[in-house]
Amino acid sequence: MPDRGIFRATTDQMFDFLEQIRAHEQAKRESPMGSPEFVQEARDVERLSRLVFRWAQLELQMAQEAEGRVARGESPADVRLTNVQPRPLDRILANWREAQLRLEIAMPGSEEAQTASEEIERLREEYQVAHEVVLTKESPAQA
Repeated sequence: MPDRGIFRATTDQMFDFLEQIRAHEQAKRESPMGSPEFVQEARDVERLSRLVFRWAQLELQMAQEAEGRVARGESPADVRLTNVQPRPLDRILANWREAQLRLEIAMPGSEEAQTASEEIERLREEYQVAHEVVLTKESPAQA
């Protein structure tokens, strides 16, 4: 099961998606109906809504895993995500997962697929560097 920090980062990302949808919906309202801008905003909302759906499935799976851990006595029952702070690595992992989901739902060969693929690679490298920093801090200094 993901630790609490990863779960918190995942829920933070959901709020980001919902805010993006809200912003695109507002822009769509302000665009002339039938205009290219109006249609593009509708496309952006549709793409993000598919991502939100997949992300919600991921969160449900994580929640069910947490429920099982609490039932088995492996985790305390009184932890609230509002009291958990995501660590930088958790945030990188949440963004990485989000990029992987975007790649999954994008049309192969599309600009969206290419962008997601590039972001996955960037996040992989960012995670590796951040993880090495954490390991360096945790290991005793070499004399």
